[in-house]
Amino acid sequence: MDVQLIASSVFDLPSSQRVDAIVYDGTTDLRTWPGPGPDRELAEHYGGELQSQLDRERARLDDGELPIGEMLRLHRGKLHCDFLLWIASRPPEDAGIRAPAPKAEIITKAVKDALAFVAERHVKRVAFATLGDGPDAVEDVQRLVLIARAANAFYDERFASGQPTPIEECLICHPYSSRIGAARRSLGRAVKVVQEPKPAASASTGTTRRRRVAGASKSATGGSKRKAPARKVAPKLSEDEVGRARATAESYDRARTYAVGDYFRHSKFGVGRVEEITPEGFIMVLFEGGDTRRLLHARP
Repeated sequence: MDVQLIASSVFDLPSSQRVDAIVYDGTTDLRTWPGPGPDRELAEHYGGELQSQLDRERARLDDGELPIGEMLRLHRGKLHCDFLLWIASRPPEDAGIRAPAPKAEIITKAVKDALAFVAERHVKRVAFATLGDGPDAVEDVQRLVLIARAANAFYDERFASGQPTPIEECLICHPYSSRIGAARRSLGRAVKVVQEPKPAASASTGTTRRRRVAGASKSATGGSKRKAPARKVAPKLSEDEVGRARATAESYDRARTYAVGDYFRHSKFGVGRVEEITPEGFIMVLFEGGDTRRLLHARP
């Protein structure tokens, strides 16, 4: 079983990395937190039926709660997977106050139990969100390290007991590449972590023939060539900006009034940042793909 740390939201994996199951942790009463954070991101990607689906499952539970560490297999909704696995990792909110985030030992056990659950269902590829979010949460990098170590421990225990696992890949996701890099450095060689494959370099790379600028003068000793003017670098959103906006920004709404520097998520173009407001009342938006587009705003 290969463990990979992926710089992407677990809900935005490319089609080439589509998984059979997504593992997510939440409250024992199966209610999502309405404020910014992972629950909102899940709800937006899952579709409008998430809470209804959770309510139906809660109605089947004794006392309306799932014990800590227990899990439920849910319909995938609009997620790019076969099913969503919800693990109860913390109590419900109390009078509008969120319960503290789960401790390290709960996260570790949740990972192993989730892998055992999906292995019994012959899952080959599984993806984990960065489990353990909430008040007083363990720092992101440490949680990534905990999940990776737990996944490797699960595999080692299965191997030692002679129980093969059908799981081929375990993806551990976080939208910020800086956190992924820090987790890889922290893990070092103690844990087997497979690096993401890099795109192959072009065959012509390094063999491009230099051309002399037309009209450039030569000195008697083969003097220097005139340098071509430097190309202007096109503006581009950083990976951290894109990851942060995917997790926290709202969807584009033409009725909303935007300001320069605002971020939003467009259903077609992805994450965008408002760069300019034109005199005609349009907004010029730089999208994650590098394109700048003119959009409407403040138009009910």
